[in-house]
Amino acid sequence: MSLWKMPDSIETADNVDAFLKGQITRLAMQAGVSLINLSSPKFDSVPSHESAMNGTENKIQHGLEAMEALQAIRYTMDQTYGISPQILIKYYIKQERTWKIRQELFIDHDSFPKLKQKALCEFADCWVRTLDKFEWEKEDRIDLHVFPSSTENILKSN
Repeated sequence: MSLWKMPDSIETADNVDAFLKGQITRLAMQAGVSLINLSSPKFDSVPSHESAMNGTENKIQHGLEAMEALQAIRYTMDQTYGISPQILIKYYIKQERTWKIRQELFIDHDSFPKLKQKALCEFADCWVRTLDKFEWEKEDRIDLHVFPSSTENILKSN
């Protein structure tokens, strides 16, 4: 990847949208938390016999890792700029309807798609820094940017 190559904003926004829609609900279920009301994992049905200890420990560890991933996603949303954190949190975590978000944030109908796309691209930019902050292993790191395959997107001087 060239330093001057710009990511495709539409493709990047679509990629982040798919990432957030796919991961947030899945991670919340693995962590045993509600998206709206994050609470501690529930251990009601933990087996008490010794042969299940490794399985129970693995489930707890996996749940804690899922919780950390959710925290990383929320942290990244908070690192975006302007109105973007509010859009991302309301849309992906609180799962509010688009019309309600537009009404609460005083965004007109035509501006919302552009502001959402901008917020998603900012999330992709901030995600790179989040990976460093959370010190995730190389195999757990993903770049959410989508770069065009040709050199047509190289920064041009005007």
